[in-house]
Amino acid sequence: QNVKADPAQLTTTMFGSLGGDDEELGGGFMNPWASLMQDSLDEVVESNTRKWDMLKMVAENCADHTVAQFSAACYPREARVEAARKLIGNHVAVLKDITNPSPSTQKELTRVPRSEGKYVDMFLMEVARRLLGRRPNVADAGVLDKFIEGRMDISNEKMRDAWAGAAQYLNGRTQSTPEQKKGRNPDMSFEAAQAFLSVCNEIGEPEQKWFALRGMINGDSSAPTTAYGIAAEQTKEARLEAATRLVNNHHKVLIDITNPAPATQLELQRIPVQYRPMVDSFLREMCRRLHGRRPGPEAYALFRMLEEPLEPGNQEQLAVWGGAAIYLTGRIQSVPDQKPGRNPDMDLAAANAFVQVAQEIGMGRSIHVEEPPATWNLAASASTTAAAKRDKGGGGCAIS
Repeated sequence: QNVKADPAQLTTTMFGSLGGDDEELGGGFMNPWASLMQDSLDEVVESNTRKWDMLKMVAENCADHTVAQFSAACYPREARVEAARKLIGNHVAVLKDITNPSPSTQKELTRVPRSEGKYVDMFLMEVARRLLGRRPNVADAGVLDKFIEGRMDISNEKMRDAWAGAAQYLNGRTQSTPEQKKGRNPDMSFEAAQAFLSVCNEIGEPEQKWFALRGMINGDSSAPTTAYGIAAEQTKEARLEAATRLVNNHHKVLIDITNPAPATQLELQRIPVQYRPMVDSFLREMCRRLHGRRPGPEAYALFRMLEEPLEPGNQEQLAVWGGAAIYLTGRIQSVPDQKPGRNPDMDLAAANAFVQVAQEIGMGRSIHVEEPPATWNLAASASTTAAAKRDKGGGGCAIS
């Protein structure tokens, strides 16, 4: 049963758990943005007040009856709605935190310039919209959804950088467990934080290949997929869980592998930060192989075009990919006993698929993909997909 949260309580909880500066709210919680409530962002905040108010009204009255798309659909309604309500109730504070020019805490995180606040507010509104979803088969709900929708203008460099920067900042800022920041309450539940960051990363994704991989992996999980290499020996469910977890958290994984000053797991060897582009390509190839390809010429073309080949004779690339595979093998957690107090990254079968594909790529092993047929039987592809949907009881995401 879904229980509506008191909006006032949501505000207090999020202010308190995000804590930073020394201004107190009622109830003893800390307000890290009290000194920033009057500044150059006032015009930005005022210009979008009506839209945020309407989102709040919808969240309070319709959220328990909405459906979501893309990565938000991979999480239970309760989780994404919790994240949406937290953000909607505290969007001004979050906006000011992301663009804080003089932070007193977490100075290691890169903020977005305050001059780009209008783009950050658009980003946050789009995150809230996707998390919230909309009521299906309600004409006005569809119109409202389109009216509020924000789209990245990839030709606008400032907008692109602001959206990417906001997503990266929130990845480092959001707390989902008490262990992440001792003495501070989590911002939201673990699953709500996962939904929140997944949508943030989806929206702030400036790299076209990652954008395409998100669309491919977070698409129709009921359709059959063909896997190659070591991935073909894993179950489809395990592969898709591993691929979905990685594609929705790839930036955090990249930062973790190349962290120049890690605070935990010091026994693991990271990759120097200057090799991040190579590690990024390694992670994309992992996602591609774990997911495999769906039937049809478009899916085949997408699978081939997203390939990240190992350049012949490039020993530096091979060393980086091998080091990334070794790090992930030691880092991945599949059962609680491996790291008491920390939630597993994925279940045992998915972790096994994840590690084996990482090691295959890290050793420089390529996969053989058959050549496309001279003509495609589109009717057969469609009927196969439809049958899979009937067996599964409809479409959906790989993780529910």
